[in-house]
Amino acid sequence: MLGEIRGEVRFKEPLCFHTSLRIGGPADIFIIPQDAEDVRKALAFAEKDKLPYFVLGGGYNTLVKDKGIRGVVIKLEGCLGRMEFHGEEATVGAGAGLSALIREGANLGLGGIECLIGIPATVGGALAMNAGTHDGAIGDFVSAVYFLYPDGTLGELKPGNGAFVYRGLQFPPGAVLLGARIRLTRRPQREIQADLKQRLKMKKATQPLALASAGCVWKNPSSDFAGRIVERAGCKGKRIGGAEISAKHANFIVNRGGATAADFLALMDLARERVWKQTQIMLEPELKVVGE
Repeated sequence: MLGEIRGEVRFKEPLCFHTSLRIGGPADIFIIPQDAEDVRKALAFAEKDKLPYFVLGGGYNTLVKDKGIRGVVIKLEGCLGRMEFHGEEATVGAGAGLSALIREGANLGLGGIECLIGIPATVGGALAMNAGTHDGAIGDFVSAVYFLYPDGTLGELKPGNGAFVYRGLQFPPGAVLLGARIRLTRRPQREIQADLKQRLKMKKATQPLALASAGCVWKNPSSDFAGRIVERAGCKGKRIGGAEISAKHANFIVNRGGATAADFLALMDLARERVWKQTQIMLEPELKVVGE
């Protein structure tokens, strides 16, 4: 059945090549599908052989442990990247880059989602995490989400009834996100471009964008910003092995070079324990930790 997949199939593929942190052990079977039909075949193969599977977007917001992932990893970045604009709405595949969607819309005088610029994610990853900032999250702009059930049938989810939650999307277990319809707003192109430029300038000034990271590590608790809490607990700049709690923004842990997942997890434990001891707040990871 793997031979029927038209995309790439690799064995023991190091996942450090496919995550923004540049950390992660091997995937037993690594599939880069060519299209949705390849995704369907990959799911059928995993089901037939009773193998677990994990869907990877651009590898952002993900920490793969040092022994890697057993079973099948399906990487959607580079596939399902098509975008179509109709009026003030975009139909976009899960493998498309979120920033690419924003910039393509801006070129057409379509904005409204400028608050999402600079978030490192594919559209699928952004949907799964309901990625956003204090100005808004992607779920605020979604008309419909399309997905593939494990049995190979297609499904559609209309937002509402709490489908999008803080840093998450509640969709059928085991389903694979294929894409979405995103509502946009017509604005003068120069206004959109100026807004994007200003937002990116602010991100560059406050976040460690030049270093390998996975974005924000912790969800913001209701009482404060996670980065501020971690900094007050004296964790900013702390380093274990090649991993460091960023001296620029304490809600980022960066790979200074040669970091392992064990280094990263040890720093997370350090921050969590210090914050709890000082504030009685238990930090909840925004980062997805997977593998062995």
